[in-house]
Amino acid sequence: MPTWCLIVNRITCKKGLKKWTAFLDENGITYTLNQTKSLAAVQSVIEASFTSGNRRFLFVGGDGTVHHGGNILLKVAGNASREIIMGVLPCGTGNDWVRTFGVDKNKLAIGLKEEYTAPMNVVKATWPDGRVHYGINMVGGALDASVVRLLKRAPIKIPSYIIYPYGLFRALLKPHTWKAKITVDGHEQQGKWLTIQAGFGKYCGGGMHVLPHAREDSPGLLLMKPKNLIRILMSTPQIYNGKIIHDKRASTHHFTNIEIEHEDKPIPLEADGEFMGYTPVRLEAKFDVMQRIV
Repeated sequence: MPTWCLIVNRITCKKGLKKWTAFLDENGITYTLNQTKSLAAVQSVIEASFTSGNRRFLFVGGDGTVHHGGNILLKVAGNASREIIMGVLPCGTGNDWVRTFGVDKNKLAIGLKEEYTAPMNVVKATWPDGRVHYGINMVGGALDASVVRLLKRAPIKIPSYIIYPYGLFRALLKPHTWKAKITVDGHEQQGKWLTIQAGFGKYCGGGMHVLPHAREDSPGLLLMKPKNLIRILMSTPQIYNGKIIHDKRASTHHFTNIEIEHEDKPIPLEADGEFMGYTPVRLEAKFDVMQRIV
């Protein structure tokens, strides 16, 4: 029976750990428990476990835990990343990756014991200075990233489905359009933009169904042109039911490569609810970088 490196985010997962350890114990799944309270601690645990020969990692937490854990794994493993098997036990303020790729608890137990896996695909973001980061679920730009940047200043952790609408309203009170040239697989689009969403996941922001057309073998892209405040607020239900892609100001695509170059002010960027920086940036669909439990 394989032994999993179980990494728990004790900042966002304060009450759910006992439930998940009981689940693992009841199903005879062996693990080594690592409780962390900082990214430095997560980095240290992953480096030590990987160096010792382990290739099975199980994260207990929300989208932030999945994001940081996935990024550290990819950077620590390097060319050996395809040897890694990653699983997620949801517990945190947001679980959008699990909404798309999560597994029913009964099937999850079997998957962990038998190591049933599927290729894990991500979006790679590269900046002109060579900096690299990965969107495990989804990369967002413009308004979406502006919301994330505002919410990261919040002094307490609040579930995404509650705090995100609040952050959206605050962001809309500020200037919220950006001029840029966006090149999707060689096809250029220029103009003003309200929001940009790209990824293999279908959900973000605590259940917003913004990329219903995303597929495991082809990431989805949503580009939204600006609209006035009233229209934005009226379209809020469409964000949650997946119909936002039918908005007349929206265009949807699948992609392999995206280049985003701002024309005046830099466009803010986020990945999986974590602020990443600003444009210019190159986004690439990267396939089979790790394995995930199914």
